[in-house]
Amino acid sequence: MTHHLFIVDPLGPIDITKDSSFALMLAAQGRGHQVWACDTDGLFARGDHAFAHCRATTVQRVPGHHFDQGPLETLPLGHFDAVWMRKDPPFDMQYIATTYVLDLAPPGTQVFSRPDSLRSWNEKAAVLRYPRLAPRSLLTRDMKEILRFQADVGGSVVVKPLSFSGGNGIVALHPGDLNTRSLLEMSTRHGKEFVLIQEYLPAVVQGDKRVIFVNGVARAGLLRIPPADDLRGNIHIGATTELSPLTPSEEALCLELGPDLRAAGHLFVGIDLIGGRLTEINVTSPTGLQEIKAFGGPDLAEELIDAALAG
Repeated sequence: MTHHLFIVDPLGPIDITKDSSFALMLAAQGRGHQVWACDTDGLFARGDHAFAHCRATTVQRVPGHHFDQGPLETLPLGHFDAVWMRKDPPFDMQYIATTYVLDLAPPGTQVFSRPDSLRSWNEKAAVLRYPRLAPRSLLTRDMKEILRFQADVGGSVVVKPLSFSGGNGIVALHPGDLNTRSLLEMSTRHGKEFVLIQEYLPAVVQGDKRVIFVNGVARAGLLRIPPADDLRGNIHIGATTELSPLTPSEEALCLELGPDLRAAGHLFVGIDLIGGRLTEINVTSPTGLQEIKAFGGPDLAEELIDAALAG
């Protein structure tokens, strides 16, 4: 029997109609595979051996009773064929320490995504690798550099904290806004934390396209249209969604990115495009699987389980 360990946030509060980890667990279970779950506090290493305090888990599409779990067990990571690191950010030192434990998984255990690549592909900062594909961007904690960059851009910019997900902490700075310095003080914690600054793309009002990659291949696009009173196209804050085929230029962008993602061991990636420009490369716990399937797109949870075991 094939064994999967899912490292996830607590299952109780999840939305079973939207959560991609839930979809992956269902897909694995539907094949007769055994599923276990734990949070990051269940992981530890003794010497060069990694372990998990985890529970055998069964999931079902029953609102209010969507999972059952067995007693707590302590199992070596070598017990599992696949370990899915699906813990939501913050991407902080606790997250990084978790990847140190995952580094110790034995050769027969596949870890998705690869721990060293989780550390080196920050979802916001990774776009700096691709300046030709992304909007003009700056990585700094220096407020003077940010103000200089905004002046060079000659318009609005977007400020993105490096450690959060789901649009948390993202703000737009517009020329003449009297709140600019105060917002930068909060975002950088008075110059103590790096942020990514990007040129504001007016096309965001038409939507932010999430493109899902499976093992380096772009498989589907989901357009997320932000609410009228918000900059962000995140589903949980009220963005509307629709299936969105890739344009020829978007396909070319994805073909350029794909080999790098595959080489880095990123099995499941969700990139974000605004006006055809690359704004984020989400590798920690990307979402969108259930929405894509609900709109008649491919069942990417099934594809991901296949791809994981094929590797």
